[in-house]
Order: sequence, then structure tokens, then C-alpha cells
Amino acid sequence: MKMNAQLRWMFTLAAAGSLTVAMVPEADAARRASLGQNRLILDKNDVYLFPQAATEYNNLLSLEYGAAPNAGSGLVLLGNESFAYGLGIYRGDLLSPGTYPYNLGHPNLGNVANPLPGLVDQPHTILDFFVGADMGGGSAGARLSFGNGATRQVDAEDVVDSTSHTFVGLTLGYSMLGDTRVDTGLNIQFNSGNQINGGDDVLDTNRLFVGATARAYLPMAERTELGVLGDINFESRGATTRSYDANGVETGSNEGGTTAFGLVAGAGPVYHIKENTTLAGYGLLGFSTSSTDLDKDTDFDGTGMTNLLLPGLHVAADIQLLDWLYFRTGAQYSYSVTIASSEEDPNAGNNVSDSSSMSGRASNFGWRAGLGVELGNFTLDGAFQSGFIVNGPDFLGGAGGGMFTSVAAGYSF
Repeated sequence: MKMNAQLRWMFTLAAAGSLTVAMVPEADAARRASLGQNRLILDKNDVYLFPQAATEYNNLLSLEYGAAPNAGSGLVLLGNESFAYGLGIYRGDLLSPGTYPYNLGHPNLGNVANPLPGLVDQPHTILDFFVGADMGGGSAGARLSFGNGATRQVDAEDVVDSTSHTFVGLTLGYSMLGDTRVDTGLNIQFNSGNQINGGDDVLDTNRLFVGATARAYLPMAERTELGVLGDINFESRGATTRSYDANGVETGSNEGGTTAFGLVAGAGPVYHIKENTTLAGYGLLGFSTSSTDLDKDTDFDGTGMTNLLLPGLHVAADIQLLDWLYFRTGAQYSYSVTIASSEEDPNAGNNVSDSSSMSGRASNFGWRAGLGVELGNFTLDGAFQSGFIVNGPDFLGGAGGGMFTSVAAGYSF
């Protein structure tokens, strides 16, 4: 049955709006979260985008503590500047979608964003394997990611209800190091999901994602660089739903799909003040488009969405207060335009066009802050709850709801 046009518009524009909100998930790594996810300030979590960075953070043990006992991550990198390898483990929500232009549209910075329609969100254990090697004038690396999760219930009559999801990802990267630094990464992901209700296979989903990301630092003056960022990605998603009668006989099926393309680019200055204080800011322009066919056997049910980022702005500061104490903060702003379109049957009613469109605008702002401690080879970072800063801690009569959203501990050896 064709979706009601008004409800379809509400759904499409709501989905578009969700893509423009630059919120920071609580499970993010504490130091980078404190910086508002600024991509021009170097961080150990660069290994998720650029696995070749493992040679720069070798012999490291890092634990990220999320807002709940089952949220966070662990990372261990072993080796030296010539060759390094490592392992990451995570507890996170494998099915949660990311936001745009958050993380410049790229799916990974400590978590994996894999939107699949129709499946209930479930926590999954995700594994990452890293390897990096010095290639002479630069470094090369690879990251293999795997996630699998499922729920299964069997009643007294052996009727099965289950949900399953499998994810596999491969990231390949190369960095050119020297006065001009260039980091590049190619990311390929594949997802598949299945849902069974009452013993009947009611849903199968799949997703293919291919994306490339790059970051460059161009020397401009003493302690000053021009940072350049860019992401480009393509995504294809499919879903097959089936219906059954009371006897478990299939009565119908529906096959739909979505394709999407996105491009984001930006540039801005990076200032290295003193030895361990860095200021970075950049502006972004972005474009994304998607097309959805709700049922490939039905005409005039297609929808489309175009998102324009005009512009996005990002500033952050990593400030050394004392030899062992750092204050970190970052802010994001985005102004976006969303245009949603829908196919219409030109032979229905008084329609004279085969499509219609609606547009919306959104302006979003967000900030983060945190503290960092470095004592020898040990580091401890915390990303503040926003309420803690503006309202104060509970024991002083405030309503902060706790001090940190996430805390990270690291040790280099």
C-alpha cells in the first residue's frame, strides 16, 4: 500500500533533521569528545580513521569508560615506530545511525554507525584489529572490524523469535610524513541483518558502504599550519520484508532500497602555542543526497533527500595549564538546508506533476569541555557533563547530574 503523502513528508523531513544535529554521543573517547571531535588536533583515536597511525601510538594501553558499565572501549597497540599492531574491543550500539556533518560524515571515531531499517537496537561487542608499518617516506596500515549480535527466544512450542546482525569492515590507510603531512584512509563496510517473528522470516537487510577520508597539514609560518579535511562516501541499503498467514504461509513480500552519496570538505588554521598547547579551527561545506524506493514493484513511491551544509564551523583548544594539567574545549556550528522530494502519480486527482518537494533549514550549535592529566606515561581524561559546568555539582545544590560523560585512562610503555 502506498504511504500517505503527508505522513511520508513528516517522516522524510524528520529524518533529514536528525542528520543535521551535531550532538556528541556519550560513548565517544573522552579527550576527543572534550575537543568537540575536532579532526585537526592529533589524537590516538586517529587509528580508527587512519590505522597507519598505530606506529605513532605504539606500546599504548587505553581504556575508555562510558556513562554506563556496558559503554566504553579498550585499545592496545604494541610494537615500535617501524611496525605496530593492536586490538580494540567495544561495547556499543551497533545499529545507531550517525549524524551529519558530525565526524565529517565518516562513520568511525570510537564507535561504528551502521543504520539498518527495521531492526531493534541491541548492544554488540565489536572487535578491531590494527596493523601499521613504516614505509620509508610514510606509513601504511590496515584495520579489520567485526561485529555480531543477536537475540533469540524460543517458547514452549519451539517457536522462534530472533534478531541478528553481522558487520564487517576494512580500512586501508597511508600517511605521507614530513614538513607536509597527508593522512588518507579508505573504508569499506558490509552489514547484514535478519529478523524472525513467530518462526517466520519477516525481514532481511543489507548495507554496503564505501568511503574515503583525507587530512593534510600544510606549513604556513612558524608554529602555524593550514589544515585541510575531506570525506567522500557512497552507501547502498536494501531491505526485504515478508508477510505470512496464520498457517505460516508467505502471503506477500516487499523489496526496497536506498542509495546515498555524500561529500564534505573544509580547511582552517592550526596554531601550536608553546610546546603542548594547540588551537585549531576550520570551516566546512558539505553535500549529501539519497534516493529511496519503498517497493521496487510499486510505481510512484520513491522519495529523495538532499542536504546542504552551508556552512559548518568547528573550533577547539587543547591548553596546557600546568606541566601535568590540560583544559580542553571545542564548539561546532552548522547551518543546513534540506530538500525532500517525493514521486507523485500524475494520473491521480488533479496532479499535473510527477514529483513534489519541500525544504527546511536548521541551525545547530554545540560545545564540549574537559580536563586532562598527564603524569609521566600515564594519562587521565574526562569530558564534562554540560550541566556540571553551567549548573554546578549536586552537592553544591546544582543539577549537573554527574561530572563526566566519559573518562579515559591511558598508559604508554
